[in-house]
Amino acid sequence: MTFSAIHPDTGRVDATLPDLGCDLAWDLVHKARPRVALRCRECGHGMHAKVSPRGLRYFAHNPGRPPDCAWLNESLEHHQLKLALATAVRETGWSAELEVTGPDGAWRADVLATSPDRTRRIAWEAQLSPITDDDIRYRTIRYQADDVEVCWVSPAWPPWLGVVPSIRVTEDAGAVVVVDGAAEFFFGVGSWGMTRRQALANFIHRVQDETAVFHEVLPRYRRIRINAASYSRRQALWTSHVSIDAEERHEVMRQRQEAWKQRQQEEAEARRKAEERQREIEREAERIRLEKERAQRHAEQQRRWAIQAERDRLRWEEEERQRQAAERERLAAEQAAEQRRLRLEKIEASASARWHAELSESRQLELRDKVTEYVWLKERTKTTSFSAAAPTAEFAFGTAVYVRNQLYGVLRPSPLSLRRLPRDVVVFVLNAREAARLIDTGLVAAERVAFFEFPDAEQLSLM
Repeated sequence: MTFSAIHPDTGRVDATLPDLGCDLAWDLVHKARPRVALRCRECGHGMHAKVSPRGLRYFAHNPGRPPDCAWLNESLEHHQLKLALATAVRETGWSAELEVTGPDGAWRADVLATSPDRTRRIAWEAQLSPITDDDIRYRTIRYQADDVEVCWVSPAWPPWLGVVPSIRVTEDAGAVVVVDGAAEFFFGVGSWGMTRRQALANFIHRVQDETAVFHEVLPRYRRIRINAASYSRRQALWTSHVSIDAEERHEVMRQRQEAWKQRQQEEAEARRKAEERQREIEREAERIRLEKERAQRHAEQQRRWAIQAERDRLRWEEEERQRQAAERERLAAEQAAEQRRLRLEKIEASASARWHAELSESRQLELRDKVTEYVWLKERTKTTSFSAAAPTAEFAFGTAVYVRNQLYGVLRPSPLSLRRLPRDVVVFVLNAREAARLIDTGLVAAERVAFFEFPDAEQLSLM
């Protein structure tokens, strides 16, 4: 819906004006037969005149309207606010045109107000949809480039309120009133406060006769009282020349007071420095006297320290001799322990050699096959492998068995070295006799020992 259209004979018609703005009766376009060939000013599509259930006159697109027409995205609330703005402008004696596009398409005003002498134009913009501060600044500049003043109007709490010329309005008892954006300066408290609610037409009249101007607030006064309980920071607002003058006078007074305070502080600082210089002289005399006393005490202390230092040196030398003796004893103990370990490892290696010499190479291969079969039955996997290196003390001089590349067990560890085995691995041996031999050592649990039915160790050579 829109309030304006193009009449084939009279040109632009405005549904908000009694004579449609061209000395034409509404009945001549509304339900007239044959239908008047009205066109949309934005997309050129055919339109027809309508009246809402609440008596609102407007123009609507005929069926088959193009989907990209700009008028299609405006809500009923937007149209009602535009109508309220146009009505308020006309009440002040200015003319108001709705939905006016700039000469080069740089802007499109919801309501363009023009003074009777046509020397001033003010665009009253109903802004209901979200918009960033940068975008609304840019759109404001485009109006100003064509010498058109602008004021943005919103019924919400827009973040750009005070960034560009703007107000917030609401409906009160069927009338649109201004509730935010206009303020006055209270000299006694030195701050701005929002003006009480005022009729939209009254505010527009004050803007148009320039008794209300958009003023950039001085940085020190940008904390604006909204009501008795809340404040908000605003960069600019609508106000009177009286309030602007009051703000300037308060700033001058504040600067004078600041200058007076600065002078008082400077004088107090000068007195403080003079008193500090006097105290410094007195402190210096006292310092010299104390320095002499300290020098005497220092000399006495040095003598005492020299005596104590000699005592400490003798004590430290004795402690160092004792430490070195203790270190020699520790090293001797470590060497003895290492020698015992090497002897034990040599004994274990010898015992391991005898233990493994009991089996022939073929019997060792048969035993590995049995281990592979055992793993298959237990784990259902054929990924068993055996360490290729010679048996070491790490696995009690047995052969490491790996399943899925993880240590699983040890094949025939030496009985004398069982203490070296990890606690969670399976121990594989030839038969029950070997199993009993390992279990009897008490170093491996019976449930960890797996044995096969091989006969006792064969003779590796025949006489």
